[in-house]
Amino acid sequence: MPPLTERLEPFSALVFDPGHAGPLDRLIAPPYDLIDRALQDDLYRRSDHNVVRLELNREPDPYAAAAATLARWRADGILKPLGRPAIYHYTQRFRHAGRELVRVGLVARVRLDEFAEGTVLPHEHTFPKAKEDRLRLLAATRLNVSSIFGLCPPHPPALAGLLEEVAARSPILRAVEDSGVIDEVRVIDDPAEVRIAQQALATARILIADGHHRYETALEYRRRRRAADPLNEGPPYDYVMMTLVAFDDPGLVILPTHRVVRHLADDRLAAFEQRLVESFVAEDIDDPSRLLAALEGHGRGAFGVALRGRSRLKFVKLKARDSVGLETLLADVAPELRALDVTVLHTLIFDRILGLTAAEIRRGGNVEYTIDARYALAEVASGRADAAFLMNPPTIAEVERVSVAGSTMPEKSTYFFPKLVTGMLLNPLD
Repeated sequence: MPPLTERLEPFSALVFDPGHAGPLDRLIAPPYDLIDRALQDDLYRRSDHNVVRLELNREPDPYAAAAATLARWRADGILKPLGRPAIYHYTQRFRHAGRELVRVGLVARVRLDEFAEGTVLPHEHTFPKAKEDRLRLLAATRLNVSSIFGLCPPHPPALAGLLEEVAARSPILRAVEDSGVIDEVRVIDDPAEVRIAQQALATARILIADGHHRYETALEYRRRRRAADPLNEGPPYDYVMMTLVAFDDPGLVILPTHRVVRHLADDRLAAFEQRLVESFVAEDIDDPSRLLAALEGHGRGAFGVALRGRSRLKFVKLKARDSVGLETLLADVAPELRALDVTVLHTLIFDRILGLTAAEIRRGGNVEYTIDARYALAEVASGRADAAFLMNPPTIAEVERVSVAGSTMPEKSTYFFPKLVTGMLLNPLD
């Protein structure tokens, strides 16, 4: 194939052939990091061809098993390449807060740039274990099984007009998720239309909304392939499959990501309430519904707390009692991060009061993240967790401001809803 030269490149995606694989609804899956063992088993039962067998295989050697499955599916026609290379118009229709919303993305190969170049920006820290897992899968399959979610500036008129025109075309792929989200894919393969997208996004700064681990993995994979094959010019592994959504898209939604802490030292737990109220304004609320209402109604600057062995819940306003205030307490933190609730939680509450360091959290195993506040509270009530911390989400503007400044938020600070589904489009790297 000719070398790839543009920042955005069309590609001939691998897709499931319904004649061989069955209905697409039975073949898609959530992102790998949302799949627990029970859901993995359920996806296996749904179909012998569910994409989970590539993305999160349950065999003893999941990477070799995924590679063998991929080769078999391609040979048997379960997966087939679409026609000529294209950029794909991808919509997700969903309900949120009583409203019908549509989020529009463009799926393309996007050239990999190091973060230091400033053209692609992260906003969250990552976990080493997850990156190692994704690297081993990528090396085994040479395939982007799922897409990275990127945010870009508002589309210029030419691209906005093209997307409106394409939206009126019939989708080539359609699937309905368990949650009711409707995923549809339309093709942009006319060279003149592809060129409009390439020109519009050639210099756009991209913020990674979801898929930090996979992007960093793709960078490392490229380094290794280049070292092994330095003369190859413009190969597909210089790129990664990415879905680009404009910052001003009306379907762009961030949900809060709550923290469930499984184990806390007894002395830290015993002293927590006293140390907390020494620094912050706190109000006891003994009803979960009232707690959630208070949290949502307050907006920024508040969180809810539930502790093991306590019959009451606590609503905490992030207002320092000390007249010096949070600016001084967080003097060693970058200015664009100080205003974030998640920074106060991780820096002042987790680290300084509870002794949960950033390194310990990044190793994983003790802090769980969930968008379900009632689940978080139930884990504490049942004794399966020592504490739960309920958050409000950051705004899109806050996320962008942090990234542009070159800072990163604590891991799992954002949850863009809905997640990009896995299994609609796959990108081969050879």
